[in-house]
Amino acid sequence: MAQELLTQLQPILDQIKEALAPLAPLHDILRQKVLGPINGYTLIILAIQLLQFLWPKGGSGSQVTASHILVKEEKKIKELQAILEKEPERFAELAKANSACPSGKNGGSLGSFGKGQMVKEFESYCFDPETKENVVSPVIKTQFGYHLVIVTKKASA
Repeated sequence: MAQELLTQLQPILDQIKEALAPLAPLHDILRQKVLGPINGYTLIILAIQLLQFLWPKGGSGSQVTASHILVKEEKKIKELQAILEKEPERFAELAKANSACPSGKNGGSLGSFGKGQMVKEFESYCFDPETKENVVSPVIKTQFGYHLVIVTKKASA
């Protein structure tokens, strides 16, 4: 079974090997001093980890960095939205004071994430080409409640 998996992964491993060829001197040092002998299993694990790093969940390579405020009541989110329309710089402060999400303690910061990692409604807004950076979203309703979102960075791999 392991041999069959190795055979199936061989084309990918060959591409990785070709891409990493310029690092061959470093590889030799690592192999001798740190890793010891590299067998097929180690190579498969390293290849899988490299693929997971290069192609985040969802496979597109697109990433966004965003923050949000989550509340359960529509009335409360509308109040927060009215404040943020006048004072968007208060987003983190209002997230800390009002968000029902654990990210609230960090000013609502969710860090960076790829497609397929958030609920559909939330993801649709964050990855919409029309969504501008550093602009507070309209209210987004999900199964968790009501959100205001601010996308601070968009990146494509």
